[in-house]
Amino acid sequence: MGILINLLTIVLVLVSIFLILVILMQRGSAQGGLGAAMGGGMAESTFGADTTNVLTKLTRNVAIVFFVMVFGLYLAVLWVNKQESEAAQNALPQFDLDQAPATDPLGLNETLSEATDSVEQMANDLEAQVEETTNETSTSEESSPGQ
Repeated sequence: MGILINLLTIVLVLVSIFLILVILMQRGSAQGGLGAAMGGGMAESTFGADTTNVLTKLTRNVAIVFFVMVFGLYLAVLWVNKQESEAAQNALPQFDLDQAPATDPLGLNETLSEATDSVEQMANDLEAQVEETTNETSTSEESSPGQ
């Protein structure tokens, strides 16, 4: 999309220059002005006796193309900016794993280590209870066949 925007910008500059030249070729209302100084007589000989109508229509059409291109470029730039901002919002955050924070402001490391310790203690207690139950069961089974 960036290439298209750049291409349309170049075309817009060319249309702008052409529009300026067409406007300067026209004769003023008093048969003088910049039109006469910038080649208004030459335009009359090129387009014939109907020069005013031809240049007026050409100016109108080029101005329409100019405004449509400006509006189109404006919408294209808005769309590109919207896409870039959405991509930036949806991007995953980047973390530098080499530099761990020196402090733990919320105390999460202590909480996690305490939870790990308590889970390990509970696992050890459960294992001891299972061994006790297994020992008691095996002891009672050994003593019951002899009776």
